[in-house]
Amino acid sequence: MRRSAVRDLAIVLGCSWLVRAAVIATWPRSAHSDDLDSWMQVAQQLREGANPYVTTSIVKWPPFALVVVWTIDRAARLLDISFFLSMRLALIAAESAIVIVLYLMLIRFAEAPRVRWLLLAGISLNPIAILFVCQHENIDVFVGLFVVLALWALVEYDRTGDVVPWLAGCLALGLGAFAKTVPLVLAPLLAPGLRAASRLGRTLGVVLFLGPIALGLSVVFVLSPRAVFDNVVRYRSISGYFGVTGFFDAVHLHAASRVYDHLFTVVLIVVVCGLFVVAWRRGLDTSATVLLAGLMLAAIPALGPGYGPQYAYWYVPPLLASYLLLDDGWRRILLAFYAVAAVTYIVEYALLIALGRFLVAFFSGSSTLERASAWLSTPGHETLLRVPLFIAFLVLLIEGSRRLRALLVDRAVR
Repeated sequence: MRRSAVRDLAIVLGCSWLVRAAVIATWPRSAHSDDLDSWMQVAQQLREGANPYVTTSIVKWPPFALVVVWTIDRAARLLDISFFLSMRLALIAAESAIVIVLYLMLIRFAEAPRVRWLLLAGISLNPIAILFVCQHENIDVFVGLFVVLALWALVEYDRTGDVVPWLAGCLALGLGAFAKTVPLVLAPLLAPGLRAASRLGRTLGVVLFLGPIALGLSVVFVLSPRAVFDNVVRYRSISGYFGVTGFFDAVHLHAASRVYDHLFTVVLIVVVCGLFVVAWRRGLDTSATVLLAGLMLAAIPALGPGYGPQYAYWYVPPLLASYLLLDDGWRRILLAFYAVAAVTYIVEYALLIALGRFLVAFFSGSSTLERASAWLSTPGHETLLRVPLFIAFLVLLIEGSRRLRALLVDRAVR
């Protein structure tokens, strides 16, 4: 069985690395997102001994991002390679770790060939994943890694009842929140273990969950409280390019967009608290745990006031895992969502200015592509381009919520 696992992982990772190496070798250097330019600016500030929370408005999250960027920059100088290539290699390494963790988690629930093909299609050959790590260049893949580590630990806790995996899940989600605050919405996943744990276990779990982000933010807050409050605490993703706020802004209802921003935050807090209570009372089995994680992480970019295509790595790993754990109808929904998302992402990264527009980079002399890129790279037109993806999100969330409710009811009956 060990030899089989090594062979499967070698196939999946080998295909992943070959495809990404081919993209890196052939993609024009200009085909990279604005986010990469921002991280290069942060790296320059760190080299000069400056505090990017003060000297720039780029860093919007806890200081995990600074640690990653500093490490990537040091590795680039040590290996005498570009920051661009060093960032790509770091993201590919984190993505490979996701593949390994998902394989080790899912092999308990499905035959090895099914798991292998799922990871090949869902990550190795997935254009969304390829374009993210090779062209977009952001740290969201680390959020995905911490989420799957947490799911692996919580699945093991559900299987064994051992408190140690539950504590490991608390730590993994805490580190995910240290990378970006969004994994805090997955607190309901910890409710069953919190209820079963002793008083000391509960204390340790809470510390492991909230400690990394509290400690990290406290250090940078002491150094520059105003900058951290403005750039991190008050930060919201950019609105007007997708979904509800995109529709509002397209018809010049900017005040409604701002109201929706505040309303979504309140509703999200209420939903998280409600799910925590339900999970505390009824518990969560493996399928419910994985599905809830995928739905919560997909709901934020789908329904929230701000959107970024890089957020896909929040929800793709748990949704991939749910493919093997739920019914055939859910699998068909995921395949349809995959198709719509893949086409949307290819068009976006081919033509949108902020995302690197690889098609324009390949045909740099084409005035037609330049005009198409400029026309599409506006909030209203980006919103229009993403309408099929928004509809696909709604179907995914509605059908997923129905299945989650059924799982919770079934758990209560048992």
